[in-house]
Amino acid sequence: MTFAEELAAAGPWAGHEDEMELYGRLVGTWDLTNRYRVPETGEWRAGTVVWTFGWVLAGHTVQDVMWFTEPGAGGWPVRMTGSTVRHYDPGQGVWHIVWFSPAGRVTRLTGRAGKDGDIEQEGVRDGGTAVRWVFTEMTATSFRWLGYTSEAGGDWALEQEMLAARRA
Repeated sequence: MTFAEELAAAGPWAGHEDEMELYGRLVGTWDLTNRYRVPETGEWRAGTVVWTFGWVLAGHTVQDVMWFTEPGAGGWPVRMTGSTVRHYDPGQGVWHIVWFSPAGRVTRLTGRAGKDGDIEQEGVRDGGTAVRWVFTEMTATSFRWLGYTSEAGGDWALEQEMLAARRA
């Protein structure tokens, strides 16, 4: 078998389907509009994202791959990628989450069910910035993703918003 075949799983961890559904409902491919604030300038930029979720590690984990596209210099598109690994911990009843990019940015979070079917994730980026990432307004075919940051325990500030539609 290949590495990809060994990594991928056909579905959720047998006997734990209910717990795995928190992120399992995202499995598939989504098209998103994306807007984010550039930290250095405060300027908002926009682009698109293709976000694909799948089962891995015998169904104990949901992993994603994101491809961000935005206008670049001279009108040529710029593509960037990242991936998140979400692993369920039955002992604590939470999800341990790590997001990383090829540029070396890493964010560690804990995920759990929120109100009204939301998914709430909180953690810290390398460098100490607190983050809160929320999947909200979730349906079978759409969701809204909000990314907040907080410096030194201050107020939460929106830094990114994505609106998703499931691919048919």
